[in-house]
Amino acid sequence: MPTLMLRMRAPMMSWGDHSRFTIRDTRREPTKSAVIGILCAALGRPRWQPVADLAALKMGVRVNQEGLVQCDYHTIQDSIKSSGSKGDTVISQRYYVADADYLVGLEWSDRTLLETLDSALQSPVWQLYFGRKSFVPSRPIQVGIVDLPLEDALKQHPYEPKRQRDRKPLRYVLEVANDLDVRQDVPLNWEKRLFGSRCVATKFHGLEEAPCISQN
Repeated sequence: MPTLMLRMRAPMMSWGDHSRFTIRDTRREPTKSAVIGILCAALGRPRWQPVADLAALKMGVRVNQEGLVQCDYHTIQDSIKSSGSKGDTVISQRYYVADADYLVGLEWSDRTLLETLDSALQSPVWQLYFGRKSFVPSRPIQVGIVDLPLEDALKQHPYEPKRQRDRKPLRYVLEVANDLDVRQDVPLNWEKRLFGSRCVATKFHGLEEAPCISQN
């Protein structure tokens, strides 16, 4: 079964999955809602269009480099309420992941859909970013399509360590049918902010199957 590969690397990224108000959390790896949002931006698909075809993709993440979770302290004065009147000062804490590197795989039986997404990532309609508009990629997201199932595709893709001592087992977060780790990050309706759930399993694999290449 073919798998679409994406590379997500940037100085700062944010992967929030449940906070919406003054404390904005982040996962330590990309959420499915964030990845689907990137695909929608690449396709130029607006919020009111359905995303069931993208939500059905089976997703996995290989963490090439674990990032450091940091926090920004924001103060907004003269905020505007939804009614249009002047609001109070808003204080928020916004978390992000610094200096991380991810390889994302999306598995699906319909290769035509994956080819459409791959082409869109090469020439996106709208700007692509990682959680905030200022968090832009530091390298191209588009990698290509491989004719391998999800986990094998992630394990066999070349790995680029910064230093030789970084050659240690990598963390994989794979979408599965059943597991105790349940994530509420499957978009159902962007406009109403409705999300479904999925199960993921975390594994660690060594680098025996992933050829090591020099850093770009």
